[in-house]
Amino acid sequence: MRLAVFLLAILYAVVLTWSFHSTANASMDAAGRGMAMGFLTLGAMIAAAFTLPALILAALNKAPKWALGLALAPFGVVVLAMASGVL
Repeated sequence: MRLAVFLLAILYAVVLTWSFHSTANASMDAAGRGMAMGFLTLGAMIAAAFTLPALILAALNKAPKWALGLALAPFGVVVLAMASGVL
C-alpha cells in the first residue's frame, strides 16, 4: 500500500505538470488561458491537500489504509464531479 501512495503522488504530479504545460502552450485567448490556469491551480491545491498528508503517513509507515484513502481522494473527487455532470 505504501508503494501505491507514492505511485499515485507521482501520477498526480505528472498529470498536473502536463496539464499546466499544455494549457500554457494552447492557442486560446488570455481570458480563457487565465481561467484554465485558475482551475488547474485550484485542482493542484486540492490534490496537494490530500496527497501531502498521505505521503507523510506513507513515509512514516503509519496508518497505510488512511494514507491510501487520502491518496485516492483527489481521483474520487474527479470521478464524482464527472458523474454529477460538473465536468
